[in-house]
Amino acid sequence: MIDLSGLTPLRESRNYKIFQHPEIEGALLKVRVDESIRKHAVPRYAEWRYGNLRQWNREANEYLAALHRGCPEIERLARFMGYAPTSSGPALVVEKLTGPDGKLATTLHAEKLAVRKDKAATQRLRDEFLELMDDLERGQIVVGDMGFENIVRAQERGGKLVVIDGLGERVMFPLALFSKWAFHKSIARRRARMSRAFQL
Repeated sequence: MIDLSGLTPLRESRNYKIFQHPEIEGALLKVRVDESIRKHAVPRYAEWRYGNLRQWNREANEYLAALHRGCPEIERLARFMGYAPTSSGPALVVEKLTGPDGKLATTLHAEKLAVRKDKAATQRLRDEFLELMDDLERGQIVVGDMGFENIVRAQERGGKLVVIDGLGERVMFPLALFSKWAFHKSIARRRARMSRAFQL
């Protein structure tokens, strides 16, 4: 078990505390801190089996599917490195992505806010986001929870945008996994919805 007592999280959110892995410099430990919320009278299998860790099961499955296909677009994803028991609970081990200063990579949300009054910079950021979406579509990579907080600019990828969270489809019958038509429609909806957020 990895002892996290005495360590300060590098970042905290509603769902996670993120720690530097004490044994692997290029890895992070993501520890879930939210409580599992039962939403169904009869729990779905994943809800019963994994509780609030079921998202990790979806993310691992989608990452493994991209590995299996050997698609180069997997570089647009933070590397999945496994799981680990810690003193604060189960942790997901993921690649540490950084900015030029060596600190955790800046989110697309933060970059978007920083340039919100600069039309040219906003347009460049939008173009980079659309390039990311094109790569995800080309690689047939499903990102069910696509948000600006789940995308960062990573030095480890030459400064490109990378998805760090939200892989896999949340719905009970994930058509996007089995139907290319449904997948392309899903990507198109996300591309259109999120593109509008870049407009001044």
